[in-house]
Amino acid sequence: MYLEHANITVKSIAESEKFLVSAFPDFVIRGSGRRPSDDRLWVHIGNQQVYLALNEMPQHKPLDLTDYAQDGVNHLGWVVDDLDAIDQRLQSSGYAEIIEFQEENEYRRRHYYRDGNGFEWEFVEYLTERAEQRNQY
Repeated sequence: MYLEHANITVKSIAESEKFLVSAFPDFVIRGSGRRPSDDRLWVHIGNQQVYLALNEMPQHKPLDLTDYAQDGVNHLGWVVDDLDAIDQRLQSSGYAEIIEFQEENEYRRRHYYRDGNGFEWEFVEYLTERAEQRNQY
């Protein structure tokens, strides 16, 4: 079993696309269009295994998820092979790491960023194959 996609409404698809392509250079627009009901833009951005369905709603009022106190998706977590490469690409594209959420230990490294829409993204690099070590809290 695996998660194929997540569907997220954003203020600007262009902002999310810039962030995601910076993190994952293999991500491309797999499909796009406009919803017939309200002419709202949508895209599917990803690779052959996983994608994000992004719906643009320029006039929407985003939730304040900075303290995880409201209903909604707080962040999406991506398992990556090379966290340093993700950091380098995102930081060279102008994104700053959220330092207070950073975690580094002998079994995993986790770094967090916000995209241009204010959405939070987590990137985790596991340093072990053993599930009981990966899942220590």
